[in-house]
Amino acid sequence: MSSIEPLAREVCELVCRQNGMAEADIPAWVDSHWEAAAAEIEAGNCDDNGEIIPGPDWQKGAEAYRERMAAKHKPK
Repeated sequence: MSSIEPLAREVCELVCRQNGMAEADIPAWVDSHWEAAAAEIEAGNCDDNGEIIPGPDWQKGAEAYRERMAAKHKPK
């Protein structure tokens, strides 16, 4: 588990609950979205509460996500 994974998962859960998602649906959504949240946090586009920081650089977040996915799927 990466060091940012627990925080990213927590942020995803918070966003789900803030938006009224059914509790039963949250775990699967978190599993499929936490890495995107991690990239946004790493890029400085959102805070620890999942709030978008004014003036985010979406390209920076997209690049962080691409790097994260490339590292994850890199042949060993």
